[in-house]
Amino acid sequence: MSDDEKKRRRPRKMGRPTTEDALRLTSHILKSARELFFEHGFDGASADMIAEQARISKRTLYARFGSKARVFEAVILDEIDTQLRALEPSGSDEPDIGSRLGVIADRLLEWLLTPRIASMERVVIAQAVRFPALAANIHDFGYQRAVQWVASILAHADAKGELSLADPVFAAEQFVTLVVVAPMRRAALGLSPPAYDEAARDRISRGIDLFLDGCRPRQEDGCSA
Repeated sequence: MSDDEKKRRRPRKMGRPTTEDALRLTSHILKSARELFFEHGFDGASADMIAEQARISKRTLYARFGSKARVFEAVILDEIDTQLRALEPSGSDEPDIGSRLGVIADRLLEWLLTPRIASMERVVIAQAVRFPALAANIHDFGYQRAVQWVASILAHADAKGELSLADPVFAAEQFVTLVVVAPMRRAALGLSPPAYDEAARDRISRGIDLFLDGCRPRQEDGCSA
């Protein structure tokens, strides 16, 4: 065999993975781990199971995330960030404040009132004391983003005189807790079905009306929220 033929047959050295390859692998691992965590819980989904599901070695899993707890945190925060970026409102042409709040409630609850998110919520509740930093990150990463969306709508309505609010951010926290968090928590606890059906929509509509009744302008004073 000539030297030229040997050079042609010599295997090429593999280069370092590109940034795109690394991101694709991370996304694949998170998707695999998400299915296991939501089905089996944190304790029931082992690092070996995650590696097998993702078809990678456990060494690769730990090299990328450091621990199973880090994988769990990344799964939850990635789920929240991906969905909220897709749902982020770009404004609404609805004529009244009730309709504008209804639009954002629909966006959030069509995502949150599903069996998938009910499973996620159960896992997160079970691990909140064990991983307090994760609970804090979820609060800042998810809840506070939704609050800011609603606060922007409420502040605009206050400026137009539709509502009378001393603190739109505080009012938005009450709205999100009443209209969004409460039904999500009921679904996670099995007290209502994890579905945004007609009954759920009617309940949410009544919740929005109740919230607005306390925040509309009055002659004597404004809403204390």
